[in-house]
This record gives sequence, C-alpha cells and structure tokens, in this order.
Amino acid sequence: MRHALIMLLLAAAPTIGFGQTAATPDSTPKKPESTASKAEAQVAQEIARCMVQTAPNDWQRLYMIVELPEAGAPAGRVRYMATRDFAPEPVAFTPCDPQLPAKLLMESRETQSAERRGWTGARLVISRDGRFDLNYDFPK
Repeated sequence: MRHALIMLLLAAAPTIGFGQTAATPDSTPKKPESTASKAEAQVAQEIARCMVQTAPNDWQRLYMIVELPEAGAPAGRVRYMATRDFAPEPVAFTPCDPQLPAKLLMESRETQSAERRGWTGARLVISRDGRFDLNYDFPK
C-alpha cells in the first residue's frame, strides 16, 4: 500500500507542481516557478517505480547519481543510495534492475534541448512524499 501511495503522488507531481527542479547549464537553479519538463517528470516516475520496489523499508529519500566521462557519453557510472530513518549516512541499494533507471535517464537526453543535452552528471532525488529533484552538472 505504501508503494502505491508514493507512485500516486509521483504520478500527480507534474500536475500539481511538487518540488521539481532542474539546473541550467551554468549550474544556476531555475527560479522556483520553473518545473521539470513533462518528459523529465515521466522519466522520474518510471525510474521511481523501479527504485521504490527494492528500497529499504524505512527510506526517506532515494538517490540516483549518474556520472559521465564527457558530455554526450553513451555510458558512465551510476550509484543508488537511500537515506533511512535515524541513520546518519546513506546506504547503497540495488533497484529492481540496476541498469534500467540510468538507461531511462540517458535516453531522455533525446527529448532535451540542445543546451541541456550536454550534461556530464545527473542527480535524481526522490522523496518519500512523492517530490523529486532532478539536477544536472555541465562541463565548465
């Protein structure tokens, strides 16, 4: 039941404007009224489905951190972490399919504008209440 409620909140996020953010290429966060694109929200929802399935029972936030060796690289490094109730440090965990969330995010570059497509790092943070943040790092 808990996972169903989280997925319902994530599904509603693009409609009700939950705390979605996306950094601009100069790493300056957009103004609060900006939200993730519909495509980014859909990808975050698909990724969340996989990550929530195998997350620790007491998770508060789930993190997917993608690091690419260069802009536009077809592959890179991905880590999945979870913060837990009363735990001082995040713990690593394995999502339902270790490759699927990163693959979905990498494929989503095709829907991004040319100036946003050249990211070298991405951080997706999913909160237990259904909010998400998606931030990109760009080469200097």
